[in-house]
Amino acid sequence: MTDNATTVNRCYCGCQTTVGYGRTFAPGHDKIAEAAFLAAHHHSSVAELLKSQGYGPDNPVTDAAVKAGAWKQCEHCEYKGAPESIRNHMAKVQKAESNQRESLEKSLRALGGTWDPSRGMQTLRDAGFHPSEKYIREVYRRLADDGLLEKIDENRAIYFVTEQ
Repeated sequence: MTDNATTVNRCYCGCQTTVGYGRTFAPGHDKIAEAAFLAAHHHSSVAELLKSQGYGPDNPVTDAAVKAGAWKQCEHCEYKGAPESIRNHMAKVQKAESNQRESLEKSLRALGGTWDPSRGMQTLRDAGFHPSEKYIREVYRRLADDGLLEKIDENRAIYFVTEQ
C-alpha cells in the first residue's frame, strides 16, 4: 500500500467519507470493499477467489498463511489461525481439558473400582465430552502420580481407585 492513503484521507471503498490519519477505510467499510471486490472479480465467491490464486482442498490457503508466518498452528491439533485466534483456541482447549479431568476424577471417586481407557472414555462421552484414548491414559497417569489411582497391570493401562 502506498503512502497515498494517508494523504487522500478518504475511504478506499469509494464512499468519499473522510478517514483519520493513517486509515484507509471508515469503520466497517473494509468489508464493503471486500464484498464489492468479490462481486466484481469472483462472482461474490471466496471459493472462486481462492481457486484463482491456486488454493483449494489440496492446497489450503491456511497452510500458506502458516508458511508465510502470518498464522500459527496449534501445538495440540490441526487448528490454524492468527496468533490471537490460537490464544483463544488454546484457552478453550485448556478449559475443556480441565472440565474433562474434573468430571473423570469425580466419577472415579464416586464409582471406585477398576478403570481402563474404554471405561474412562465411555464415562466422559456420557458426560458430553469427546475424549481420545491417549488423553484418558494421560489423565490416568497424572491421577496415579497424585495418588488417586494405582496401576495394577504393568503391560496395560488398567488402574484401581485407591481413595474415594
